[in-house]
Amino acid sequence: MSVERKVLYLKPGAKATAGLIEAVSERGREGDLKSVVVASTNGKTAIKLGEALKDVAEVISVTEFTYSDDVKKSMKKLGIKAVEKADLPIQDRRGMREALMLFGAGVKASLEVASVAAEKGLVEGNVIAVAGTKGGLDTALVVKPSHPDDFNNPDPSKRMAVLEFLALPRQG
Repeated sequence: MSVERKVLYLKPGAKATAGLIEAVSERGREGDLKSVVVASTNGKTAIKLGEALKDVAEVISVTEFTYSDDVKKSMKKLGIKAVEKADLPIQDRRGMREALMLFGAGVKASLEVASVAAEKGLVEGNVIAVAGTKGGLDTALVVKPSHPDDFNNPDPSKRMAVLEFLALPRQG
């Protein structure tokens, strides 16, 4: 059986967020993915995503910083799980980081937050991993996440894998 999907190409930045959220919501309503993991520096895009996905999927927001108390309250009301002060497992792996950056910062960040969620035991099965640039969301991938220790596992079934491209930023 084959599945045909359109990849949404977005102009990077905040204006891309609404289109990306619509695409993620549509994919999430198919019902085979339980979680959406989002890279959200200050939590605002995670809240927008959480509002749109209330009855569709759980949202996990990952940042290397700390969210404000107001953002944490909003996340809690929406059932968003927050991971703060996350160690970014791809950032320090130069070869991997540079290779992923060929596809854009959002691809690297999406895979990174999926890995953080897997490491923390917050996800089961495949997830939608979301990230972006310039204050907006412009990248969404369906991913089989893995713990960072399994990035180079000789057993391919234990490694992370990108299964679908839902949205990517168009550079130029």
